[in-house]
Parts: sequence; structure tokens; C-alpha cells
Amino acid sequence: MNPLYPKLLIFPIGTVSAATLAVQDDFVYLRGFVVPLKGIGVLLPTRETAMLGSYDFGPLLDIARQVEDHGFDSVWVGDSFVARPRLEPLTLLSSVATATSRITVGTAALIASTREPVNLAHSLVTLDHAASGRLQLAIGTGSPLPVKSEDDAVPMSYNERAGRVDEAVTAWKQVWSGDDGELKSNYWDLRGLREQPPPAQAGGPQMWLASGNTPKAVARAGRYYDGWMPLVPDPADYETGWAAICKAAEEAGRAPDAMTPSMFVTINLTSDADRARAELEDYTQRYYRLPLGTMSRIMPFFGGSPEDCVRWLGEYVRAGARHFVLRMGSFENGAEHLRLTAEHVLPALRALQID
Repeated sequence: MNPLYPKLLIFPIGTVSAATLAVQDDFVYLRGFVVPLKGIGVLLPTRETAMLGSYDFGPLLDIARQVEDHGFDSVWVGDSFVARPRLEPLTLLSSVATATSRITVGTAALIASTREPVNLAHSLVTLDHAASGRLQLAIGTGSPLPVKSEDDAVPMSYNERAGRVDEAVTAWKQVWSGDDGELKSNYWDLRGLREQPPPAQAGGPQMWLASGNTPKAVARAGRYYDGWMPLVPDPADYETGWAAICKAAEEAGRAPDAMTPSMFVTINLTSDADRARAELEDYTQRYYRLPLGTMSRIMPFFGGSPEDCVRWLGEYVRAGARHFVLRMGSFENGAEHLRLTAEHVLPALRALQID
């Protein structure tokens, strides 16, 4: 068990009696403290709508408003340069920011290696102002499943991607925090960052590393980033990775409790498990051109009832996750899955208790 978090004991769907301990319907109820989740958000289906031939902002903005009205904490958009085409995320998020007023708007994940960092910083600062300081960023390098056409479209070695992104993030943090020290880079001329306006948030938006849990990735997350958004199917691997990130952060003189351990998952909610699996199979075949069995070894998927979904997500809470980004794994029934998630999963996750 992750040493930073106590053991998870309850996955309540309804109210809990005042009894110290009770067992009912395979649930163990024990009075304790509510798990301090930092947020529960939803990914907008920008790739899915693009695959269905629609690039209209209107329906996506309607979904963003629904996400806010349902009481979620954040709304996110994905990114792909040329491999899996969709609307450009920062431009779309600018409209999402003005269509909403409360929720965080974010990228899950922004492929920062495909963009020059001074121009990208300018866009991020502007977007943070459009969102009145509600911007949050998960940043990646294009993995997993890198597509060669995307690599070839970017004039750099694939092996340079992580170093280039880490340098950009470090420089942004330095400038946005008011540090006037030398901007060091092996790849870029970053002096233009000092000519740009500051972000709306003091110190700039939080930046999480979207990655796996390889030793290199967790070391980077602990050393440079404000959080972690992995694609890790096994909660035990998540727990190991988060513990390693905390250790790396401490070794770098940073406070692990100031970081956010998040999780990106794909869900399909229905009481019919066979139907859920069939719909997820259709989803992965169309989206990734790979079967669900293969994709489930790369990233987490869930299909089943809302109650079982809460139990499943609870395993990641037990492993340390404190912010969830939920993708609806369906091309045709996304609205229904969002409704079920809002009505059943959202309140149950917020009611998770630990001793």
C-alpha cells in the first residue's frame, strides 16, 4: 500500500449508518474520513466526433456545459498533431472556457513536443486569461502508440522529445514564477518568454506529466511536474509508480503532497456486462484499430454497472489516485454514459471513505 495514503475501506453507493461496522451486500461499512479527491472530470469527445464527420463547436460546448451543470470539477480535451486528427485543443478550450464559469479546463494530454515552446507559452498564457485562471495541463510526448506519420511531421528525433518538453516546462515555470535567472536550453532560444504577459494564475497553470510508469517517466514527473496522469491498467503498478514519483520529488527538494496523482480512464456504463464489452470492443477497434484485449494491456478500460465502476475506480484511489479524467467509451451512447456517470459514479466517488 502507498505509504502516503491510508487504506481504503468503503465504496458506498447509499448512506452509511452510524454503526461502527456493518457488512451488507458484500460492502464493508466503517466510519472514517471522506477520501480527499482533488477532482473528477470528463474528456470531451473531440476525436470521436471528428471520426463521425463533425467538427462543429456547438455540440462540444453543449457537453462542456452539461459537465459543469452535472457538478463535475473539470473538463478536458485530447490532442493529436496528425495521427488521430481532431480539433486543435487550445483553440477549442478557449471557447469552452467562455462557455463555462466554474470548472477547470484542461488538456489530456497536450503533445507539447510538436509545438515550439515560446509560441506555445503565449497560447497557454492567453488561454489561462480566457479561463480566468481555470487552466490545467497534462502534457505528454505522443505516447503510447506513437504513429510514424506524426513523428515524421515533427523535425526532431523521437528520442529528443522528453528532453525538449522537460526543458520547456522548466522554463515556463521559471518565467511564470518571476525567477529572472538564466533560461537554459539545449534545443531552444527561450528569451522571448520574458517578453510575454504573465498567466492569470500566480505561477501559471499546474502541469502534470502524461506518461507511463517507466523509471525514466516517474523520475521526470517527480523532478519537473506538478502531477502525474498515467495510462496504467494495473492499480498495483499505479501505486508503485506514484511511490517512485514521491521519492523522486523528495530527492529533488520538492513536496510530494503538493503534487496531484491523477488517472485517465475509459468507461462504459451498463448493467449488461456483455453489452459493455461489445461496445468497448467496437470503440477500440474504431479508435485505435486494435482489439479491446490489446488496448486493455496498455490503458485502463471499464465496462459494467455504475456500482462496479465505483469499486474499480476505488482500487486506484487506494493506490493513490486523487483526480480522475473519465472518457466515455462509446461512439453512439456518450450522452447516456455521461448521465449515468453524473447520477451514480460522481456522488459515490465523492463519498468514498477511509479510516
